[in-house]
Amino acid sequence: MSTFFFDNNLSPRLVDGLGAFGENVQHLRETFAPDTKDAIWIPQVAEWEWILVTRDKRIRTRPLEIEARVRSGLSAFVFTQKREPVLWGWVELVVRRWAEIKRLADDERQPFLIAIPERGSLERLR
Repeated sequence: MSTFFFDNNLSPRLVDGLGAFGENVQHLRETFAPDTKDAIWIPQVAEWEWILVTRDKRIRTRPLEIEARVRSGLSAFVFTQKREPVLWGWVELVVRRWAEIKRLADDERQPFLIAIPERGSLERLR
């Protein structure tokens, strides 16, 4: 069973809700200081073989984060929707996509980087 690690850009309350339903989830703030840089926690999360869930679209384009992700072998799901939902929009989006996320986490060859659009199929980017 995979552990899903939610980045600081998603609400800890969302993670608490998933955990209350028995999902194996962790939030960044449960393990690291809230201001810990991505290049620091990415290798550790990869070492634990946890799977990142983030809404940070730039994790695909910033050189330090790319290097840390690729070097460590971190698998990640990244939300790529065009509009920024408010809190309940995030809850709806995560819940609507959760079964798909879990299935792909089990089925895809790791490491992977998978885009989660608001609508349409999840897409493997790497």
